[in-house]
Amino acid sequence: MIRKLGLLAVMVAFLKGYGQSGADLYQVDALEKVFKERAYFPPLTDDTIRAAAGETASIQLVLRANRPLRGLSALAVCLPGTLPALAAKTGWVTYVPVGRSYTPASKDLLHSVSGYFPDPIVDDTLLNLSQGEINPLWISVPIPANTVAGIYRVQVSVSGLANGKKEQFRRTIPVKVYPVKVPETSLWISNWSAHFSPVSLELLNKGNKVVLYSPLYWELLKVHAAMMAGHNQNVHRIYAAWNTRYTLHNGQYTFDFSNFDKEAGLFEEAGALKRIEGGHLAWRSGAWDDPFFVEVPLEDNAETRKLKQAPNPSISLSGMRSVLLPVTDSRTQNFLNQFLPALKAHLEKKGWLGKYMQHISDEPTAKNASSYVAISDYVRKYLPGVKIMDAVLTSKELKDGIDIWVPVLDVYHKDYAFYQELKKNGKEIWFYTCVGPRGNYANRFIEQPLIQTRYLHWINYKYGATGYLHWGLNYWGGRDPLRDDASRDGGKLPAGDANIVYPGYKKLYTSIRFEAMRDGIYDYELLKMMERKDPAKAKRFVNDLVLNFNDYDNSIRYFRKIRKQLLEALE
Repeated sequence: MIRKLGLLAVMVAFLKGYGQSGADLYQVDALEKVFKERAYFPPLTDDTIRAAAGETASIQLVLRANRPLRGLSALAVCLPGTLPALAAKTGWVTYVPVGRSYTPASKDLLHSVSGYFPDPIVDDTLLNLSQGEINPLWISVPIPANTVAGIYRVQVSVSGLANGKKEQFRRTIPVKVYPVKVPETSLWISNWSAHFSPVSLELLNKGNKVVLYSPLYWELLKVHAAMMAGHNQNVHRIYAAWNTRYTLHNGQYTFDFSNFDKEAGLFEEAGALKRIEGGHLAWRSGAWDDPFFVEVPLEDNAETRKLKQAPNPSISLSGMRSVLLPVTDSRTQNFLNQFLPALKAHLEKKGWLGKYMQHISDEPTAKNASSYVAISDYVRKYLPGVKIMDAVLTSKELKDGIDIWVPVLDVYHKDYAFYQELKKNGKEIWFYTCVGPRGNYANRFIEQPLIQTRYLHWINYKYGATGYLHWGLNYWGGRDPLRDDASRDGGKLPAGDANIVYPGYKKLYTSIRFEAMRDGIYDYELLKMMERKDPAKAKRFVNDLVLNFNDYDNSIRYFRKIRKQLLEALE
């Protein structure tokens, strides 16, 4: 009887976790979204991370607590060996509530029992886990372009307290670097910031006020520039009209471009300014299909207060008023006749004219296309050679008004033949995603498989679009997306549509979606390299995975097989 009771005590102790390590570390593919309710982690058939020199390797581990753990931190180092060491960064993947799912939903939509989805990667927080709880750990390994080919071994150590005693858990991951060097990325990528609104920036300042153009304001913009450069974002939208100080006397304007220069300089220094998107000059005069009116700075008086105000956040600093007027109005023409030549001369002086592009207004439709083209024609008179670019929801009605076409992905699909003809005539074609397209189209929505965010840039390659644009880098407004419902505006927008980074104190947190997007941009460059070596093989690789504009092979294991073949073919 005593022996039986002793055995029972041992079994009970084991079940309580006393007979095993305080935690288990599992390796999971970085393209998997790991939900809190997951319980089974089969061993990977191939645990080697494969990368080219010049890109960043992404690793995902999952920690499962066999007893309560407190104060968990992680460190990743390259083990000593014959090859030079690589650096590595770690962060805990955290979870956000999604709220209402978007419709029409993709057939590949992911579902979470808890309603919480993994997305932010937080690199400055200690983690606590209850017994049986899991949490992913993200490891990024930047691989310098001059890295010697070979096998590197990255050791990940997780430390924390179990029953008040320090424990450490380790796992080693092989990283194979191929004798392939990814060149400087050539795919044009733009993620719009929230105009760097002080309201949005307050979340990076513990909710405290951020004054426009203050030293703190510029410090926080520098944080954005570094994050964007680190994720292959090379096009930045800057509102020349909004970042200019004006005076107006007897119809004559003066222009001070110093704030424009400072913003452009920050992003250029960070390496995120290969091209400048000049912010929009015009806005809808009323409803969605109403004509576009130009934003014009005028003296703030009783007369101008009767006009519709434009959304310029900085115009009040100069004691003026920004209003919307048709391009045929003499006040509009007086402004454009002075502003556009002054802007051109200033861009020439700064050496930026060759990289400058100009937006007219966002998402013109067939019904207001004529007003868009009229403004575009007016701008071309004073900015000859500067390309007009815009996101569009229509095609043929704008044929003469745009140089860089950015159709939403489903419009690009529907009118693909039209856009191919434009390319033959020297036009530049990008595509964009945002609130749409929905259904089975790839996008950046949190509820979609992570591989589809990466496939966005395989779509770039397959269908010849040389750029990608999205409206939502950090449009969290005054709400904290780390805690609030991720589907902004009470579920009107799909979760994750409004932002792909998250606010910290004087810093930004990346997300697993932003990491996948960066990795997809590297894939695009590898495919372009393959095309120069063997066009037929490059086409086969992409066709194996992207079956159509809105049909993909979502098997992560098959994706890894194809990417391995791509790297081997480039050796």
